[in-house]
Amino acid sequence: MTRFKELRRIEDAISHKNEGELQWALSYCKVRLQIATMKHHESHWRRIEKRVKTALREMGLPERSI
Repeated sequence: MTRFKELRRIEDAISHKNEGELQWALSYCKVRLQIATMKHHESHWRRIEKRVKTALREMGLPERSI
């Protein structure tokens, strides 16, 4: 799966409020943050992670990694 497809999957999870996909997205963001080597990459993934966490919070679900 290319990063473009993964980003699309994350956007779909946020817009459709899919719990399983949001949990996957949170885990994926954490992995991307661990391997980020450039500051702008890290800030990009932190923004996406924040959006995923917000979506989970709006659904009243805990943030947990798969």
